[in-house]
Amino acid sequence: MYNYRITLEWLESTTQSQTPQERTIQFQVPNHDDLLKIVKAVRSKGIMDADKSAALAVGLKLFSEIVLEKRNDPLFAPLWEPIRLFTGQLKAFQASGLAEQDRDRVADHS
Repeated sequence: MYNYRITLEWLESTTQSQTPQERTIQFQVPNHDDLLKIVKAVRSKGIMDADKSAALAVGLKLFSEIVLEKRNDPLFAPLWEPIRLFTGQLKAFQASGLAEQDRDRVADHS
């Protein structure tokens, strides 16, 4: 089991209604996977730029960990199979399908 501290920091917005205390949220969460290794793996697939790849990997893993834990709960049960299928497709995706310019762009952000 891995333990993480997740920090979300507000950088800018079209509205300035947030106080300094509302601009950052931090929480700790366990996960059965090495999220940093997964982010690197998703980035290497070149599906999108490095930041979006990291957001996809972290968001999916945080969400799927909760769905896995709560898979017998009626609220979460319908989500388990589609998430499992999507995760399998993501793991199997090969970067070879990308145009050369897209691979270069992604590599520059890794």
